[in-house]
Amino acid sequence: MPDLDLKQQARDFHTKRRLGQNFLVNPDRLSQIASAMRIQPQDHVLEIGPGLGFLTAGLAATGARITAVELDGECISTLDALSLPQFKLIHADFLECDLNSILSEKTKVIGNIPYNITTPIIARLFGEIGQPAGWLGNIDSVVLTVQREVARRLVARPGDDDYSQISLLIHYFAEADLLFMINRDEFYPVPDVTSAVVRMVPHKNCPVECLNHTLLRKIIRAGFKQRRKMLKNNLGFLRITQEQVNQVFDELNFDPQTRAERLSLKQFALLADALTKINVQVEGKSEGAPAAV
Repeated sequence: MPDLDLKQQARDFHTKRRLGQNFLVNPDRLSQIASAMRIQPQDHVLEIGPGLGFLTAGLAATGARITAVELDGECISTLDALSLPQFKLIHADFLECDLNSILSEKTKVIGNIPYNITTPIIARLFGEIGQPAGWLGNIDSVVLTVQREVARRLVARPGDDDYSQISLLIHYFAEADLLFMINRDEFYPVPDVTSAVVRMVPHKNCPVECLNHTLLRKIIRAGFKQRRKMLKNNLGFLRITQEQVNQVFDELNFDPQTRAERLSLKQFALLADALTKINVQVEGKSEGAPAAV
């Protein structure tokens, strides 16, 4: 379908800014994204927010079974009119729909998602550190179109400027790669930001072990809350003396001046374990972890 046809369809649609609707109207780019899914005819695919179905049609052409979750009622009418084969459409908010039934089998996930809810969508798919989603084992891969700056955080490594809490969440659950950028003018309406496509493939096994995931999450959160401060100075929520903190950093061979952005997921887990082993008392309600929290 010519580029102008897709763009005109998007122009004719009543776009809703509150839903973060920016439709990708470059057919070549849509094909590139579909190819990144590596879809086989026997596959089941979950599309998050299919919108007007520009990508959906290409996904359906592979012969795979497609389940799409769309919130906008006007988009639902447009998608229904496509009469795509092996296509199931669910009118719901992805953050609230029943993923237990949708992801009851091995599934490849794809979506051009609203940038303002990227992190909640990823957390919904994977879970939280130490608390994987019940359906995680059925996710084969995830390909998402997101804001470029967010994409860089998803794939960032320790020491990168974009390294953040979401980087660690992704490291815990999956291997992530930034595949390619998408220019603003390839969308309609034209967004204020450049986009990027990221592929995430869940680990077969958790890459780290930790005695106290509750404490691990708290340390990560505290470390990045004021990321320019030395990590040991962000541990004030712990009932622990500075001498004990220094002792732990020394035992782990951590630079006492290190910041959160320098530590890998494994190093954060080692820190949490060391604090757990000396029975650190953490402010807050206990969640039944080995050490008192």
